[in-house]
Amino acid sequence: PGSQLEQATPAVPRIFFGRELLIKEGADYVTNNTQAFLAILGPGGIGKTALAQKIIEMEAVKKKFEKRCYFIPCDILPNVASLIQGVLQCLKITAQEGKSQTEMLNDYLKLNARHTLLILDNFETLWDSEGGRGSIQRFLEKLFNFKHVSILVTMRGADGPGNIEWYKLGTGSEIPPLSADAARNMFFAIAGNKSDLSEETKAVDKLLKELDYVPLAIRLIAQRAKTSPLESLIRMWKNGKTSILKEGKGNFSRLTSVECSIQLSVNLLDEDAHDLLSVISFLPNGVPMWMDNLRKMLPNLDNLDISVAELLDCSLVSSNGGNIYMLAPTREYIQRKHPIKSDETLVLLEGFYIECFQTLGDIHEMQARYNEATEMLLKAKTQFEEIGDQLEAAQCLQSLGYIHQRQAKYNKATEMLSEAMTQFEQIGSQLGAAQCLQSLGEIHQIQGRYSEAAEIMSMAKTQFKQIGNQLEAAQCLQRLGNIHQMQDRYSEATEMLSKAKTQLEKMGDQLGAAQCLQFLGIIYKMQDRFSEATEMLSKAKTQFEQIGSHQGASQCLKILGGIHWIQGRYSEATEMVSMAKTQFEQIGVQLGAVQCLQSLGNIHWMEDKYSEATEMMSKAKTQFEQIGDQQGAAQCLKSLGNILEMQGRYSEATEMLSKAKTQFEQIGDQLEAAQCLQSLGETHRMQHRYSKATEMVSKAKTQFEQIGDQQGAGQCLQSLGAIHQMQGRYIEATEMVSKAKTQIGDQLGVAQCLQSLGAIHQMQGRYIEATEMMSKAKTQFEQIGDQLGVAQCLSSLGYIHQMQARYSEATEMMSNAKTQFEQISNQLGAAQCLQSLGDILQMQARYSEATEMMSDAKTQFEQIGDQQRAAQCLQRLGNIHQMQDRYSEATEMLSNAKTQFEQIDNQLGAAQCLQSLGDIHKM
Repeated sequence: PGSQLEQATPAVPRIFFGRELLIKEGADYVTNNTQAFLAILGPGGIGKTALAQKIIEMEAVKKKFEKRCYFIPCDILPNVASLIQGVLQCLKITAQEGKSQTEMLNDYLKLNARHTLLILDNFETLWDSEGGRGSIQRFLEKLFNFKHVSILVTMRGADGPGNIEWYKLGTGSEIPPLSADAARNMFFAIAGNKSDLSEETKAVDKLLKELDYVPLAIRLIAQRAKTSPLESLIRMWKNGKTSILKEGKGNFSRLTSVECSIQLSVNLLDEDAHDLLSVISFLPNGVPMWMDNLRKMLPNLDNLDISVAELLDCSLVSSNGGNIYMLAPTREYIQRKHPIKSDETLVLLEGFYIECFQTLGDIHEMQARYNEATEMLLKAKTQFEEIGDQLEAAQCLQSLGYIHQRQAKYNKATEMLSEAMTQFEQIGSQLGAAQCLQSLGEIHQIQGRYSEAAEIMSMAKTQFKQIGNQLEAAQCLQRLGNIHQMQDRYSEATEMLSKAKTQLEKMGDQLGAAQCLQFLGIIYKMQDRFSEATEMLSKAKTQFEQIGSHQGASQCLKILGGIHWIQGRYSEATEMVSMAKTQFEQIGVQLGAVQCLQSLGNIHWMEDKYSEATEMMSKAKTQFEQIGDQQGAAQCLKSLGNILEMQGRYSEATEMLSKAKTQFEQIGDQLEAAQCLQSLGETHRMQHRYSKATEMVSKAKTQFEQIGDQQGAGQCLQSLGAIHQMQGRYIEATEMVSKAKTQIGDQLGVAQCLQSLGAIHQMQGRYIEATEMMSKAKTQFEQIGDQLGVAQCLSSLGYIHQMQARYSEATEMMSNAKTQFEQISNQLGAAQCLQSLGDILQMQARYSEATEMMSDAKTQFEQIGDQQRAAQCLQRLGNIHQMQDRYSEATEMLSNAKTQFEQIDNQLGAAQCLQSLGDIHKM
């Protein structure tokens, strides 16, 4: 009866967060298509019914269907006959003698051709009923033939019912859980802002994350939070898990109990699928690349492909990018109620994970699933210790060290690998001990401790040779080449990598040989030999592709993009890095994809697109944090600090860079910590705090020298030269930059030093020497293909002509520089040229043109977020008005400029404005 349908229809939820885009997407689809077939799919408790109710409440949907949206709760309809009866009742079709229910429905729909929307809620109840799908499918197909009838189904599973193409709501095949923010909002809206909850938002966030942000689970735990203190609530969850996620007493339903909701799906499984479900619940993050790995993991289980399909059909597991996983509430329930029955299965699982980490040697093959891997290996280690298998226990410890190493938890990794090495030595496993030494060498290399890294790696190489393991000895030689590369000892690095490549080729290790080619390409890149680097990396990419190493090929593509970036060819760089990011995503390598996102942020930064750069870098930082990569997250912090510095937001930049420095120090990365110190020095220099800047850069230089980074130390010398230059101490500045030129050695560094020396001569009014130096720098930049450097030199040459009152030559040079900056999408450089062109016009007393040019420059600086230069343009505009005796406009502009300088803590700029205002008052 109709009253039963009404009683079974849940109320539209009042508390509802985080689904706005899905609601809009669903409403747009059903209103913009004459006939719509919308499927809202996903596991129990994900909020499918609520979404359907919210969609049909949208004004556009109401307008199209008027009052002809009919909600039919299918969980109370046992068969197709009851479904037809339910539809008739909703449409208020009265019984007619001599006609079947199907005939009455057909007649009605033929006569009433206005748009009608049927919402079939919880349709899997009917679809998976004992009566079978045939009669239900035939009924649906008859409805499909009425072009004015649209259907919205909500159901568990990965696909809609019948032989028709359903529009699946959302980006994947299923509705995702809530975002962290939406989950938090929902929790507090239900639980209320109790003092113990609002004071402990981090603890609440942790609890919600453990529930995987599943709406039903959040609603039920929030109900308990109304009366239970947070500490008690967390204890209840820890001890009772899903058994506490219910409301009321007895007669639980899918709406009032998480366990009841899950068990409804479990009841549909056959024995094989049931066994597989238990196994997947044992893996906190599911099965990575299940098509490749599931059979290797579980050779003892039958019908694996069929079982996976069955689990997906019931939404007990979900699929994403070739990985299958289980939401936390389902996992906790299955673990407690349906644990793994077979000890053999447990041993197979543990063996698989150990083999992956030992044989593959690359955690990224396992999708960077660190938490899962750690849990599995700790369990395996404990079991091996219990049965007295010391070798396997040591191997687990070794693999745990690898995991910590990949997460940049270097102290913990060193501790575990050292302990594993001791255990290997005690049981006489020379191979295991040598492998641990090799990994410890890698950690020292990452931390910038190159001399210790080289010593340890040489010891590992010797040990591998002693036990006749030529392959791993060659790999150590390869790593020694990398260490020399990091110390800018390129000839030694090239020799070592070339030898390693030859040895690996002889042993048939094509992957290792391709990696050597890749590293040789990186050395050429570091030496600014870009054509040779491109050739070498392209060869490496081809070799990776030939042996099926998609990850290696993607890495080469990313590095090739980096070469374009260094050369100022930003559009090509963006294209290549974006392609690499897509490839990493396709093969499920999260770290590679995030690193590409980081690189894209850097490219936008170099293009002076600061908002886009900040957005990308912030996203990358979040993703690094999610996969546990502390080093990557800290690098993003450093870049965000540098971006803020470029915008003249020095206090925020200092805070960001200081945080990054602290994080690098915590993980033992001396190189990156020194780079942060160098950047902090630059920030102080830009604020004219020369003593503080000198202190910071000198400290950075010392640190670079201690870790053997000659290039870093040379760059610090260059920065110290710039500090002396800004103080008018030109002799000291020249001496410093000349030393830097000798020390840096590579073509790019030499060109930059020549550029700096040219700037010093320019500041001293020695224009002939300045022109000579700047022209030489320009030529070198042209030879290495650095378009940015060329444009900067052109701009400086234009300025030199300007200072000599050679305005036509200055204008020509500056205009050429502006064009080049625009061609490489460098908005900052182009805006600075506009500013200089405005200055040139002002000097020629062409005030109206100067005003126009300076105003354009100011607008461009504002668009890219450069507050300091925008304030300088305002200051110059004030000066132009002053020169025309327009004192009121000049006063207003200079006062505004002074305020802006004060806001960004630029005392010199503010003082200059005060001086100009004083001059105006005198007049």
